[in-house]
Amino acid sequence: MKSLFIISIFVALSIASESFSELSEHVKAALPSVVKIKVQKSEPLGDESELTASDSGGSGFILGNGASYIVTNAHVIGDGKKIAIIDYQNNEFSAVLVAKDEKTDIAILESTSFSAPALLENNSTIHSGRGVFAIGSPFSLGHSVSYGIVSANNRFLPNYPYIRFIQIDAAINPGNSGGPLFNQEGELIGMVSTYYSKQGSYTNIAFALPIEDVHRVASRLIEEKKIRRGYLGADLLVSERISRKFGQKASIFISRIEPNSPAYQSGLQIGDLIIGFNEIALDDGGEFHRYLEQSHPNDSVTLSIIRNKQRKNITIKLGLPPKEKKEITNAGTADSSERLGLIVREENNKIYIVTTFGIAKIVGLSTDDSIEQINGIDIKSIQELNIQLNKLKEGEIAMVSVKRAGILFVLPLGSKTALKAYTSQN
Repeated sequence: MKSLFIISIFVALSIASESFSELSEHVKAALPSVVKIKVQKSEPLGDESELTASDSGGSGFILGNGASYIVTNAHVIGDGKKIAIIDYQNNEFSAVLVAKDEKTDIAILESTSFSAPALLENNSTIHSGRGVFAIGSPFSLGHSVSYGIVSANNRFLPNYPYIRFIQIDAAINPGNSGGPLFNQEGELIGMVSTYYSKQGSYTNIAFALPIEDVHRVASRLIEEKKIRRGYLGADLLVSERISRKFGQKASIFISRIEPNSPAYQSGLQIGDLIIGFNEIALDDGGEFHRYLEQSHPNDSVTLSIIRNKQRKNITIKLGLPPKEKKEITNAGTADSSERLGLIVREENNKIYIVTTFGIAKIVGLSTDDSIEQINGIDIKSIQELNIQLNKLKEGEIAMVSVKRAGILFVLPLGSKTALKAYTSQN
């Protein structure tokens, strides 16, 4: 009996050894097609053309055979001003953003100087319990491999309702975003996108976009550059508590309606509860979101709603999304002005202070001040503001002309060291 037990252990170890040997070969084959991504979001210093520092980053992988396209998460790129990719041999290449889609969190990069083979893919049904491995750059540790299993498939996440996810228990940390997910046969099945953690560290709960959804969105981004979906014009609140209150498996609560939107024109009202569309009962709160994600302007959809405890149908013709009025600001860029305590916005060739902290607050700069000049030079953009601040040498200060309530005055701005000689208490 003892000898039989020893033989069983030996057989189990042999199988495990063979299994991980195959995994090692799959990783080796995949590594050339995976990249680490560096993103510089702050203004470059002076006339520097090289990406000398990374404000953030993530991972990505080659998309398609013989193409120069690389796919990653949109949140990895953000509002990056310069992008570089690094291969598994630590060679660095410049890259540019082709297009990105915030709803599905997918971005396409192009690097004409980088080439790699296409990854073998598998978009068949993914079963819970199957082995998977991810390759990425957790905490900027490039081309790291983690192993686990599929915890669940078709997972709905209320914060990301437009796509169902693959849930995995492999170690996923900041920097893994945008990296590939493989099955135990080494076939690409998804793109790692997010993880769940209350403390900001690894918790065995992570999520990946299925590769078929990645391809579907990526092909439109490459072709159209910006995906134009059907526009409803309403805020959709997903709440299990509200669904249970009305005895529904899933529902969507209308919390706000845009004036003159398709939702408004159709007669949809705040407080309406969507329980289905096009004769399809909602299976989860993301069902209608996933329809909208794949819709087009001028598509018609019939919503089944509950209003005043009565069920009724409303047909809506989806419209064109309104033009986005994106505010130009330096918030979160870590540029020279933000490092000095200035959060500003750019509007109609004017720079307005949103808020101040640190040095900028100490010298007296305040919310709603407009910055007119620095050292006598007119300032009309955030870029011009940072160019002048970047010119300051160690110990120098800038004389900033600001307008407040119609009154023009000048305040000094510089490092703590530079301002010591200009600080006094009276």
